[in-house]
Amino acid sequence: MKLFLPVCLAVLLLPSSAAACLCDTLATVERAFSESSAVFTGRYIGAEYRKGIKDELVEIAIANDPKKSEYEVLVYKFEVREWWKGGSKSEAFLVTNHARFADGTEMISDCDVGFEKGKNYLIYAYGDEKEYGTGACTRTRRMKRAKADIAALKRLTGRKS
Repeated sequence: MKLFLPVCLAVLLLPSSAAACLCDTLATVERAFSESSAVFTGRYIGAEYRKGIKDELVEIAIANDPKKSEYEVLVYKFEVREWWKGGSKSEAFLVTNHARFADGTEMISDCDVGFEKGKNYLIYAYGDEKEYGTGACTRTRRMKRAKADIAALKRLTGRKS
């Protein structure tokens, strides 16, 4: 009981640079397809930080901290194998909620999806072609776990292969 109050105060006073990701139930393929701006399969090539991309969550978090006004956002690059919806280019970029500040500190979201270089993925993306995004609450997954999604996407789009 002696630790209860100090622990509660510490939790309340600590800066919230990362928040837990809360998802509703996983959407059906049909709903995910309908609600996504783009759906594609592709191979993860790598990531880089880019300046000039405004992140809404970061902007809210740094509103009262002018020292953190300069930041870069982590962007994932994919070699697109097939577009199921939207897009037409051979590469696609996914903007994350992972920011790196000029002072070396970072802000990371629990809702971002991690990717393994060289592996193939099915991506359900939102946003536009300049700044697609995805997240833990989407149906984005490794291709080896996407057989049912691919079968449903074939039905939805009328594709045979």
